[in-house]
Amino acid sequence: MQRTLYRTQQKMTPILLTGFFLSYVSIDNIFNGPFREFLKNYITLNEFGSNPREEVLYYLILIVGGFQLFTAVQSMFQPILEVSEYKIAMRTSEKLLTVVEDIQDLRKVILEEEYLKLIFDKETYSVLIENTDTDELQSFIDDLNSGNVT
Repeated sequence: MQRTLYRTQQKMTPILLTGFFLSYVSIDNIFNGPFREFLKNYITLNEFGSNPREEVLYYLILIVGGFQLFTAVQSMFQPILEVSEYKIAMRTSEKLLTVVEDIQDLRKVILEEEYLKLIFDKETYSVLIENTDTDELQSFIDDLNSGNVT
């Protein structure tokens, strides 16, 4: 049996929209777009780059917006947990890359607030389950604890 658990798109939409907004505002101000022209009517603004603080601020806003866009798009396509055949792949908070373990080594699955703890023979991993569907998550946990996923 194969199972996957994704973050829900409805809960990731605000992060995606915030990333678009922040990226738009910073790019617009860097290239003297319509929003910067609108601000010039109410605030005294010189050419972009004449004030180093302003320049750093908009580049920082661009980085934050790009990070939010990357996170939202990645969460739509990459599952948090994936069980296939005899392996379980998980995006953990301890490791940078996806961790793959044998499903037979899984001893227990514990739900703790925003994290799902998967206890294996050798190590314990924590998976951030924020922005997931609670019914689907509970079904996934029940299947893992009962051993119905293999």
